[in-house]
This record gives sequence, structure tokens and C-alpha cells, in this order.
Amino acid sequence: MAHDRRNYVPLLLIAAFTFFLFNAKIFADTITMKDGRKFEGVVISEGPDYYEVKIKIGTLKLKKENVAEIKTLSAEENFMQLGKRCLASKDFDAALEQFNKALKVNPSYKPAMEAIEETNKLRDEALARKKAEADKKEKEILEKQGIIEKSFGIALAEENGKVLVCRVNPGTSAEAIGVKAGDEILRIADLDVKNKSIKDIADWLAKSNDTTFIFLIQRSAELTKKKIDYQKYSFTGIGIFLDNSGKDLVINSVIVGEPADLTGLKSGDKVVSLNGKPAEGVTVDDATAIISADTSPKIEITVQRSIELEKR
Repeated sequence: MAHDRRNYVPLLLIAAFTFFLFNAKIFADTITMKDGRKFEGVVISEGPDYYEVKIKIGTLKLKKENVAEIKTLSAEENFMQLGKRCLASKDFDAALEQFNKALKVNPSYKPAMEAIEETNKLRDEALARKKAEADKKEKEILEKQGIIEKSFGIALAEENGKVLVCRVNPGTSAEAIGVKAGDEILRIADLDVKNKSIKDIADWLAKSNDTTFIFLIQRSAELTKKKIDYQKYSFTGIGIFLDNSGKDLVINSVIVGEPADLTGLKSGDKVVSLNGKPAEGVTVDDATAIISADTSPKIEITVQRSIELEKR
């Protein structure tokens, strides 16, 4: 069966154009019916008395006698419409991309030039507003951080939903009782600070009539094990003696000058995890075996401690 190759090129162009239109989520034809209804789609075929139209949800066959007008957009008009939709959702970069495509199709297309100029202006204004809002928020955070630091001698910062100590002022009671930069604040009195902002914490403290507050802090450290000779004992560890208090594993004492002491662990600290595994219910013997095991030269330990700070 013979084929007319002259028909291939226009058919391929129509197919490519239709593919582009639907993948761009915009439609080249607006069909206005005599009863006032409108359809956006692509006329994909035409019979003696009907149009076959591809729309978002399927295909329609419209009788020609009921069609008042079919308006077809040019390529640059299609890019412009898509750009306007992106602009309406404030996606400035995507809008500029479409407007520039329109200009590439028709380098003298004035609407595209004007749209690019307007979009650049709107984008710059949006960026300026965003920067102003960020600067205002940063200023507010610094002010609130200053209030907390002045009151307790520690500066706090938010990081991934956590509230961390980022600075401890020398000569303060916080330094004296061993608070360190990097400690996580879990609770202040009855306030759970998880996912709380510095502003929320400062405002809560300001409203309180209390002058002293109990801070629950958590500290994590990776310590290198070593051979320790202490009195009549010789063992591999980090320089702590443990005890059980109910289901809790607590530090009974710390050997001065050994790894645990140098990282600031103290007697009374509650051990909450060893090598990332919960320590609740772990016996002293089991914990000692974990710490002294020769499977790794290091041990990860996380402890919690309650401290009392007075608001100055």
C-alpha cells in the first residue's frame, strides 16, 4: 500500500504541537458555544458536522451548528498564558521562563517584553519584602536572646526543633554549675521547649513571677575509652561508676581527670542512652559491659541533668 510522504511532515508537526500543549497544561483553542458555554482544549479532528476536542478530562464531540467561535492562540500567546498562570501563583522564575520562550518565538513581541519587565519588578519587590521580614525576625530573635542571656547568663538558639545553649557567659552561675555550649534544653520548669521559638520562651519567662527556674538539660558526647587504674581497680572505660535508681541508670561518681570528667559529666546525671540505645531498664552490669566492650574504642553517651538558675 502506497503512502504519501508529503503528509508526514504536517502530521508530525500537529502531533508535536499537541503534545507540547498538553504537557504544558495549557490549551490552544477556546471554543465558544452559541449558548454561551466555553471549552478550552485542542481541536484534534474535524468531521463534516462536528469538531472533536481534547479537554483536560477527556474528549468531546461538538456539533458545528452549536459552535459560535473557535479562537486559536499562537505559540507566543500560549507561552504568555502559561507565564501568567505561573505569575498568579508567584512562581516568578517559571513565569520568566515562559515569557522568554514567547520572546524567543517572536523577538519583537511587545507583551512578552512588558511581562518580563513587570515580573522582574515583582520578583525584586517580593525578595525585598522577604529580606525585610527575615531581618525583622532576626532582630526580634536577637532581642529575645539578649533578654534570656541577661537573665540567666546563657544564650540559646533554635536548631531543627531543638533549643540549644550556644554560649555560656563567664563568671555566671550557669558556668559555675557546668552548663556548656551544645547542651540541649528540654524543659524550663513546667514548659516543654521542644519546637518552641526563642521568642516563645522569652515571653513565657517574662510572664512568670518566679525568680528561680529548674532547667532540664541534655548532653551527648562521644568519649574515647582508656585503661584506668583507680585505687584497687583496673578497668577499661571512661571514668564513671554507675548505679540503678528504679529503672533509671545514673552516674554514681566520676573520676577526676578521666574522659567523663573532662567532658563535664557529673555525679547524679541520668544516663538516657548508650551508643544510641535507650538506657532505661539497663542494669549496672550490662551498662559496664557495653562501655568496656572492645568492639569499639569509643562510646556514645547521653545524659540528662536538672539545674537551678536564678533570674537576675
